[in-house]
Amino acid sequence: MFVDLILTHQQIDVHAVRGKICIVIDTLRATSTIITALSRGCLEIIPVSSATEALELKKHKYKNYLLGGEMEGQYLENFHLGNSPLEYCNGVPENKGLILSTTNGTRTLQKVKNAGLILICALLNVKTVGEWLSGQITDTVICCSGTRGNYSLEDFLTAGRLVTDLREHRTNFFFSDLAYTAACFYDYARKSKKQENTIMEMLKTTDNGQRLLKKGLEADINYCGQEDVFSLLPFYENGSIKTGKIP
Repeated sequence: MFVDLILTHQQIDVHAVRGKICIVIDTLRATSTIITALSRGCLEIIPVSSATEALELKKHKYKNYLLGGEMEGQYLENFHLGNSPLEYCNGVPENKGLILSTTNGTRTLQKVKNAGLILICALLNVKTVGEWLSGQITDTVICCSGTRGNYSLEDFLTAGRLVTDLREHRTNFFFSDLAYTAACFYDYARKSKKQENTIMEMLKTTDNGQRLLKKGLEADINYCGQEDVFSLLPFYENGSIKTGKIP
């Protein structure tokens, strides 16, 4: 298996990912929110690219679904929930569907919808994704969402953890230079002895981390910086994200 890494959703070539496994990452915060909502009993999540599309789907097709998400970090008018995973921890999404629109993460999912198989990954479930992926033979693209067209350090770090796990599971995987670099970066962060919780503290220094801190959302960073909390494999198929047996 060859494993490649893409840094932003703008760099995704829809033809190049066709037939491959795509791992979508948006650690701060879309994929962390998706994983959390599903862990709390959400039945399915419909990712869309805009608030307008979300409102239209609710009006005409998913009338009983909740609306969640953000745009450029701001709450959306007439939406029930934002994009903080902590908002989904109180039982609100249990036994309900969710239409989700975010600035980067849901747009990444839209870009890779013609891939062979699409999984959602964050630090929260990276171990489970790595264990499943280590048993596959199909070429894989790790698709980081990025922020405003630039790469996001937290997504790169998560990708590095995933590649590190794959390298430990099997020796016959081949990695692009960028994927290998991400693993080296994660390994450096993990072994740093300058402070405790180095990875979580590193997330607070990123552009997205700084924006969240300014909004008083340090708790979101602390939550999203946790590794291996959930044994979930959310997959995106036919416009819907669910968890369970991979099709």
